[in-house]
Amino acid sequence: MINRRNFTQSVPVGIAGLLLAQWGIDANAATEQVRIAYPIDVPSWDPSKSAAPNPTALFKCVFDQPLEYTPDSKLQPGVVKHYEWLDKEGLVLQVDLRDDVFFHNGDKLTSEDFKFTFFDRLRAEKGLQLSFIWGGITAIETPSPTRAIIRFGKPMVTAPQFLGYSAAFILPKAYFEKVGLDGFLAKPIGSGPYKLVDYQRDSSITLEAFDRYWRGPAKIRKIVFQVVKDPTTRVSAVQSGQVQLAAALPMREALRLGQSPGLANSLTPTVDTYLVQMVNSGPLVDRNVRLAMHHAIDKQALSKAFFNSIAAPLSTAAAPGTPAYAPDYAFAFDPARSQALLKESGYGPGKPVQFRFFATNGIYPNDFEMARALVQMWKKVGIDAALEVIEPAQYYTKVQAGKLEGPTLWFWTNATGDPELSAGYYLDPKKSFSVWRSPDVSTQLDPLLVELNLEKRIEGYKKFHVWAVEQGYSLPLVQGVSTVAYAKAEAGYKPFRNGWILPYYWSA
Repeated sequence: MINRRNFTQSVPVGIAGLLLAQWGIDANAATEQVRIAYPIDVPSWDPSKSAAPNPTALFKCVFDQPLEYTPDSKLQPGVVKHYEWLDKEGLVLQVDLRDDVFFHNGDKLTSEDFKFTFFDRLRAEKGLQLSFIWGGITAIETPSPTRAIIRFGKPMVTAPQFLGYSAAFILPKAYFEKVGLDGFLAKPIGSGPYKLVDYQRDSSITLEAFDRYWRGPAKIRKIVFQVVKDPTTRVSAVQSGQVQLAAALPMREALRLGQSPGLANSLTPTVDTYLVQMVNSGPLVDRNVRLAMHHAIDKQALSKAFFNSIAAPLSTAAAPGTPAYAPDYAFAFDPARSQALLKESGYGPGKPVQFRFFATNGIYPNDFEMARALVQMWKKVGIDAALEVIEPAQYYTKVQAGKLEGPTLWFWTNATGDPELSAGYYLDPKKSFSVWRSPDVSTQLDPLLVELNLEKRIEGYKKFHVWAVEQGYSLPLVQGVSTVAYAKAEAGYKPFRNGWILPYYWSA
């Protein structure tokens, strides 16, 4: 493995010193835990406040979710060991909880904690993003400590999928009510595999294994997430041995690191999608412009250039391996068609389409580099996009306020693989996650939101995906790829097809 001397030779001394000092690392000391270079921090230690999927893996280290997803993204029991619909409309869901789950302070997890998390607190506190998902609950009954019956005011047929997804983390009712929100944020506890023992905002998250975890104690006793937003620094950190794992690396660097002594890489196609989120304003109100943008994109070239051809090009919102994937439908790469569509709408060499275009930078593998490639592809057909960087927090704020100023290259994470939680969310004008908003979407989508028959629902989404693409309401590009490099002897990494970084499942 490359040592500290190699590291300080490959990174300027001043930068290396600042990096190590910021992380509190003594480069001469032996590593007694696994350190992870990670691109983001939690928005806060209230997992109900933000429904953004990006920090889900961090929260899952400390908090439990009712249901879980396997490494191949199959829904499985968790704290909830069994669930069933008690009706045929998707209005009454019964969940049965394990009776051997404890919070980090020793309190036993019961149905009262479930009710507090998904009903009581949402009624008491306004503005929690968890309420955007679960606000349709009219009551939760708790006939026993291990049983809860959820009643919905309108059908929520994907409730089980959401119980294993973003923001669905069970909170300790008694502890939360005792210490209040401020006390909880200062010392959060859950029932997850790790306890939070130290937290430095935008710097580090230190976790220790919880010995009473219901699945058994974690094999790796201590985990330190280092918040390292710059991808080049993440590469240097794992290459030097200052961390044992680095996530969300540029593909080229992940490939190179995999050939380094003592290191391995994991390049995992995921159920997530890169797409261009369209806005219903400016020149994009013109369907011809939207379709011209799409026909100008060479997705095979994107996959080859940025993902070593591992990421499958996408014509609809569903990635390979997910229920609504439609391999028989293809949206053509056709620059000549792009130019013809633009000409129909009065655009040409002397009058290019102009708009602002946004992308994250270094949050996801090759995000900004891919955005620059899109700009060049569009320029060839007469579309002039001015590229700007946007932070995830800015993006979510602007989307919820309906003030996103232009189309955005976005990485939509959907750990469930269920189509409602991707296009069914970012295209539904009634939901806060929606970017493109027009009433005709509801006409197509609303019947699928109440369809309890899984086969009918999935077939309906396949048709909805094709319709949405042919309207130009979003531009699917390629599936996601999780790019990780790690020390083989220390991290024992286990990939998940939803891209989650979950140390509990790694071998020591």
